[in-house]
Amino acid sequence: MSAQIINGRALAAQIYAELDERVKVLKSKGVTPRVALVLVGYNEMSTRYVSLKQAAATSHSMECIVYHLAEETPQEKLVELIHNLNDDELIHGIMVQMPLPEHMDTTEVLDEIAPTKDIDGLHFCNTGKLLNSLPSIVACTPRAIMRILDNLNVELESSHTVVVGRSTLVGRPIAICLLNSNATVSVCHSHTKNLGEITRTADVLIVAAGNAGLIKADMVKEGAIVIDVGQTSIDGKLYGDVDFDEVSKKAGYITKVTGGVGPMTVAMLMTNLVDCAELSIIKRTNL
Repeated sequence: MSAQIINGRALAAQIYAELDERVKVLKSKGVTPRVALVLVGYNEMSTRYVSLKQAAATSHSMECIVYHLAEETPQEKLVELIHNLNDDELIHGIMVQMPLPEHMDTTEVLDEIAPTKDIDGLHFCNTGKLLNSLPSIVACTPRAIMRILDNLNVELESSHTVVVGRSTLVGRPIAICLLNSNATVSVCHSHTKNLGEITRTADVLIVAAGNAGLIKADMVKEGAIVIDVGQTSIDGKLYGDVDFDEVSKKAGYITKVTGGVGPMTVAMLMTNLVDCAELSIIKRTNL
């Protein structure tokens, strides 16, 4: 048996085609979706990610403004910039690229973003709404994973899903998304004992632990859907959390470390931006 590889780039292309039509409608109403991307410091990977997001926006008729602040910028200055962007009616989405320098408090900074412009879905208002099954802006990677599962026509109500990782960026929100879809969910992490015994029960296995090669073939159920979110750079090469070569012989569907969840995450960021732009029209109409 050999797993079918989930093509994140192809699915992202479908999403962008949908967004192109929505952007045309917005522009006919005098609104161009506009995002402010804020980068602090000189992290090579962060700079690359910002460039990818900027390219995605501009190549689909949206506008992107990048604010690149020096590493030593005080947190107060970053917060001041965010407040100015919150007040700018022409800005529909704000994203602060992680990680921030050590002298900054990530949670404090993210919670300064207006919830209606929080296209990363990390403001406590959005995470709280998600927890309570209310309409919210969902973090991009969990939203990407849910779209992948939807595209595979996975019956989540009858599935046991195991999430490996409990980060606020991926692990926790994807677990909540799955629960909201009536899946039975187990969450594992670095303190979980007998990890393999749990992962072997998964119909859907989502791994976001940041531990290269953590999941081996003997830890995966025959025919399972395996979503690998991990990206660890070793000697300039990216590795996922799943031992792809071996696990792909056993899984039913699997993502690769490149061309899988990554392109979909960027596509979901752009989807969140268009959502926010559309909601800005509704808000303006109701004033």
